[in-house]
Amino acid sequence: MAKKSTNRADRSDPKKNKSLAIRNVLKTLPNGKAKEVAAAVQKEYGHRISQNMVYMVKTKSNMAADGRPRRTKTTKSDSPITSAAMWIDAIKVGRQLLHATGSVANATALLKAIDG
Repeated sequence: MAKKSTNRADRSDPKKNKSLAIRNVLKTLPNGKAKEVAAAVQKEYGHRISQNMVYMVKTKSNMAADGRPRRTKTTKSDSPITSAAMWIDAIKVGRQLLHATGSVANATALLKAIDG
């Protein structure tokens, strides 16, 4: 088995983590330019970073708030049908409704009238 490295940096210490240092400075300078942020990081934490790294951290932090809808997990309360047997029963009832009404349009209209 391979030996694990014991030379790991502390991810919660901004003196050892450049990205965390940039995020901390961006909290204080949210509208600061990359050059200003890089200078503040060097002054406060001693890291020499490029402007590209500032842009990368800014982009990563903005990815969560980009406005695109995210997939959400369905919960049990979303659907009253929770098992395969219940789905089979629902399909049988749906088939009976289609035979009784004669078409999908009639069945849909009936369901909308009952629901509304």
